Amino acid sequence: MGTAFKAALIDRVFFARYVRPPARDDVAQLETQLAEARERLGQPLLYVASIVATVKVPNLEERTHLNLLLATVRKYSEVVHLIIEGSELQNSLQRVIISGMLIVTRTYDDGLAVHKSITAATSDLSERLHRDAAPLIQEARERGLVL
Repeated sequence: MGTAFKAALIDRVFFARYVRPPARDDVAQLETQLAEARERLGQPLLYVASIVATVKVPNLEERTHLNLLLATVRKYSEVVHLIIEGSELQNSLQRVIISGMLIVTRTYDDGLAVHKSITAATSDLSERLHRDAAPLIQEARERGLVL
């Protein structure tokens, strides 16, 4: 079945695109990739996760894995941008629910943001990189990591 995600490090931005909720093995594999990238760069990563619009709502076990995934990603990252693609009601509700859960659990801070598209994260990425992030985002688009 393969992994739940496709990922690549472009400059200091670690892009991951999820086609389904991650399993525990996916989280472990991602942690290996993040640790290697963090070690190679010698500084925290900028993490951008995009979730395909057609991904089903995660069940209880999958939500547990998502919580583990978030904790894992934050160990290696300066910022986490979560992009929940799509403009259907389900996608909008997912963005609202996730944002609300992050606030209620006190997980939400300046290092974590939920967006509809990569466009909303571009200025923050540019500021953190101290240069225009658009070329990196374009490369990520070409590699199928973001829309």
